[in-house]
Amino acid sequence: MKTTNTLGLALLAGLAMSIPVANAQIAGLGDSIEGVNLFGLGVAGAPDYMGSDHTKAYPAVVARYQFEGTQRYIAVVGPQVQLNLLNDDTWRFGPQLTYRGKRDNDVDNATVKQMVTVDGEFEGGVFLTYRLKLSNQMMHQINFTGDIAGGSNGTIGGVRMMWWQPLSQQWLLSVGAGVQYANSKWMNTYFGVTNAQDILLYPTLGGQPYNASSGVKGFNIPFGLSYLLDKQWILSAGARYEKLSGDAKDSPITAISGDSSQWVYGATATYRF
Repeated sequence: MKTTNTLGLALLAGLAMSIPVANAQIAGLGDSIEGVNLFGLGVAGAPDYMGSDHTKAYPAVVARYQFEGTQRYIAVVGPQVQLNLLNDDTWRFGPQLTYRGKRDNDVDNATVKQMVTVDGEFEGGVFLTYRLKLSNQMMHQINFTGDIAGGSNGTIGGVRMMWWQPLSQQWLLSVGAGVQYANSKWMNTYFGVTNAQDILLYPTLGGQPYNASSGVKGFNIPFGLSYLLDKQWILSAGARYEKLSGDAKDSPITAISGDSSQWVYGATATYRF
């Protein structure tokens, strides 16, 4: 395994806390760490379904394995796995697999828990990341990432950037911005009210279905802070704010039963091996 500046160990742990653990569109997985194997555990708070105003606790898992002698790696953050196939210092590209949890009667909202269940599923796709170095400092850079994934519930994709700013030999700050776009099937699955049983739960619809069309699902701002305890241990904390937009925001699932402002918080302890 390659030797690397110990500050680099904080990157993956900080990233894990700057993305949603429950809502599984995950950005920039494993950006810029070369030659580092990691495993971490933590806890996160996230909406119990998309559009919810109730926060639920979830476990957070972070893991990364670097293939010796290359820039290729496999990484796990929460419900997503990514495999970088490129042996390149600047570009990352490869497949990703994400598990998106179901929405059923285990949610907090009394109306939504009566709706027809949306089954959990795996979404398969690809990601592409470009690293823009800002200085000779190892972690001082901006990463630009795009991805797309889908399954039987529809297709969703996004673009985003993450700025990494070392504050000292022990502290690393990350701040980003992103936007997600989904097709009509995906939007209607998670924000539509089309089943006859569900329509009756929302009298304001006047007996008419609410069909969510394709478009921008939301805009998000992730941020995180990591502290390097020693050569093995890193503590990280962070959050991600997302503002739902378009038909996701206007859906009665969000506007009546939930909130268009979606927050995720979390903290992890990560170990290098």
